Amino acid sequence: MAFDSTDELLQEYLSECREHLTGIENDLLALQDDGTEVDEERVNKVFRAAHSIKGGAGFFDLSTIKELAHGIENVLDLIRSRRLRPCGAIVNGLLAGFDVLREMVDDPEGSQGKDVSHLIVRLQQMAESGLPQAGKESLAIKLEVSAPETGSKLYPTEFDLASACDAG
Repeated sequence: MAFDSTDELLQEYLSECREHLTGIENDLLALQDDGTEVDEERVNKVFRAAHSIKGGAGFFDLSTIKELAHGIENVLDLIRSRRLRPCGAIVNGLLAGFDVLREMVDDPEGSQGKDVSHLIVRLQQMAESGLPQAGKESLAIKLEVSAPETGSKLYPTEFDLASACDAG
């Protein structure tokens, strides 16, 4: 898809992203303060923000935003399933990821050339720390899944498919 900054739908998506990103820092710091008593509503709110940003980015072919939001989403999924504790290092990594997402949302065209590989690696390492040894590979293993009715194909990671199944 060619980038069109005048596209009203794109502008609506970017506006919604900015709304999702408002208050994220406070929510993440509160999660850190919660320690082992994770506020499920708060972590779900932050997860939904990352999920919504990822989904819209996929629709608009903003692949770098999508990739970074997906890495953040994986870490948050492990926090909400209580397999990862939102300690200082985890929260700092998430804050760094959301800061860069905010920058990219403010410059969606420029986001396409932004190198976020260091953040993706950091987020993957954080996610791996919440998985047993046998589950670490699931973050990288891509599967091919065909929709029964249409035959269209999706390529989720093994981790994403398992998380989706666990969530119903």
